Amino acid sequence: MKNMEVYYIKFSKLFIIFMLLIKLVIAYKDLHLDFPGPYCAQRGAAGCCENRKDSCAVPIQGTLCYCDDFCDRGHSGDCCPDYDTYCKNVPPPVPTQRCFHNGIYINHGQSLEDNCNHCTCRNGIMECENDICIQDNDIINNINLIDESLKWHAKNYSEFWGRKYSEGIKLRLGTFEPSFRVKSQTRLSNRITNIPVEFNALNQWSGLLTENIKDQGWCGSSWVISTTSVASDRFAIQSKGQEVVDLSAQNILSCTRRQQGCLGGHLDAAWRYLHMKGVVNEECFPYEAHSSHCRTYGIKSLRQMGCHSSGKVDRDHFYSTGPAYSLNNETDIQIEIMRSGPVQATMRIYRDFFSYGGGIYRRSAANRDHDHGFHSVKLIGWGEERHAYQTTKYWIAANSWGTWWGEKGYFRVLRGVNECMIEDYVLASWPHVFNPHVKRVSPYKK
Repeated sequence: MKNMEVYYIKFSKLFIIFMLLIKLVIAYKDLHLDFPGPYCAQRGAAGCCENRKDSCAVPIQGTLCYCDDFCDRGHSGDCCPDYDTYCKNVPPPVPTQRCFHNGIYINHGQSLEDNCNHCTCRNGIMECENDICIQDNDIINNINLIDESLKWHAKNYSEFWGRKYSEGIKLRLGTFEPSFRVKSQTRLSNRITNIPVEFNALNQWSGLLTENIKDQGWCGSSWVISTTSVASDRFAIQSKGQEVVDLSAQNILSCTRRQQGCLGGHLDAAWRYLHMKGVVNEECFPYEAHSSHCRTYGIKSLRQMGCHSSGKVDRDHFYSTGPAYSLNNETDIQIEIMRSGPVQATMRIYRDFFSYGGGIYRRSAANRDHDHGFHSVKLIGWGEERHAYQTTKYWIAANSWGTWWGEKGYFRVLRGVNECMIEDYVLASWPHVFNPHVKRVSPYKK
């Protein structure tokens, strides 16, 4: 009796071990790979048995596995690893292996996102897209390693992480390379005057200019946002505070013909629309970050549009400006800002600019041979930074990526050396401020 109890206990332990082994095998679904055998096959002619036959067994890992029909009982089965393939002629499963990627194991067939690239594990090999991301650890770390000589530092932005660089060029910029019309414009030269070392339009016209930085979102609309931002500031300055207005960028984005809306446009087209047609204010036609229906089509006045004029005057006609003009060089740009207000600049954008976190930007070697795009920004002033015996001159510019980026939405960029072509195509225009003694004809009137 005692021998039976001992046998039963031993058998129970072996059975538990065997069941744990079977569960482990099922979990991996690759038992034939972990225990290649042969097992049933090594029994030769007596290999497979019908019904239940306890002697139809083979040793495996300190226990027994079976080659009879009774072993095939689903999850509670105790068949040998090669039972299906040898006894039932079932084709062996396709071998699968896990992948090791970025410090973690990934099962066959599983996918994950590695920054901006989609990856899938296939038989031990991680197959990933190979697109360039807007940001990655390499470009951020490389820039910050040379921060001292570069004079600016990089930052990781959650808004950009996980996005492809092609998306950034297409949807975070939006200004087309200046057209021949812009490049061939006669450039205005200002008479030389005393130029201060530092100047900031926000301080010069404090209370008139808004420090609010728009976020264009994932819409390539810098060509309209920079245009209306410069024009808005100039309305406030030239009207001496009588028309402090935030002009509608969406008005131009939705209504300008022969441009590509959120996929980009030419600056001369934006200024031409503002000159020929005019726009309403932001409150009346708010920014939507996509090309919506043109709500001002056929409308002749603010009242007809249901808008209220901004400021302290009783304006009814749309806000418009004179023709845009181009500025010649660094000193002309400085004098124009100092006398009349912010101006619009176009700059060539490289990949490292997206990671700008502060300092005086200049293009770094981290860009390698990556593509570039064009972007338009608002120049509001300039300054100098001294380190020992070295002086670095810079422009102060307002971007259109929100206050979370850069220096609270602003950035500084090297001045006087045409860094990223920022001094090549600089535009401005005079606003048509309200004059109660002048009866203006609506630009929509036939």
